[in-house]
Amino acid sequence: MDFFRSMAIAFSMYSAIPMPQFQWDQKSYQNSFSFFPFVGAGLSGVLFLIYRLYCRIGLSSPVAGMILTAVIVIYTGGFHIDGYMDTMDALCSHRSRDEKIRIMKDPHIGAFGVIQLVVLMLFTVSGIYEALGRGQFYSLLYAFVISRSLSGIAVCTFKRRDNNTSLIRFETKGSRQATLVWMFVYIFIALVLMFLNHDSTAIIATLVSVVWLFISKAICEKELGGISGDTSGYFLCICEAIFIWTDVIAASVILYFKV
Repeated sequence: MDFFRSMAIAFSMYSAIPMPQFQWDQKSYQNSFSFFPFVGAGLSGVLFLIYRLYCRIGLSSPVAGMILTAVIVIYTGGFHIDGYMDTMDALCSHRSRDEKIRIMKDPHIGAFGVIQLVVLMLFTVSGIYEALGRGQFYSLLYAFVISRSLSGIAVCTFKRRDNNTSLIRFETKGSRQATLVWMFVYIFIALVLMFLNHDSTAIIATLVSVVWLFISKAICEKELGGISGDTSGYFLCICEAIFIWTDVIAASVILYFKV
């Protein structure tokens, strides 16, 4: 019962999928974070079904790219995009650290956040469009598990801005370590599937995503004093876009040298 309660809490928190309502206790709340990448796997499943429908209907790739991008936003309820916009508002202001933190806490949407959201959507739509045209779509499905697993590693190990962030809190060191182990298990399973499917572009995209993890860590610690709930959304949104475009570029480079 605890297993399903924690899973339901995870989907309730990190997706817009309706879930049965449970009484939240601290243990179930903590355990729910172990299912964060599982939520990403659910998104991959939904995108896979829509892609199969796209193949049958014969929609144009640009339309399919826009629909698939919209599904990503709808599935998550914009949960991570909110943090992305708040963080971009702060970082693009080029003000002092205290002022950046104040901007992040402001409930109003700033111009920089809107501009950077448009940029993110353009990169995502165009990346999916290119992947569809090159027959690389299946490789992109790993992005939503890898990004959430890396985000989980950051939450468990990286310096936090303060104790008032919306990040999940672990009561004991053991619970944090258990969650961290699950994050590595998800990544291991994804990598095994990549190797079995000879998906070298997805492996390269995963490695580049790890590089982005440490770059984002340096940015957040220098500019904002550490990670927070908002910066987790910032990391995840950019990580998915990086994964998609790395996969596309890697496929083009491999094809070029084969030719």
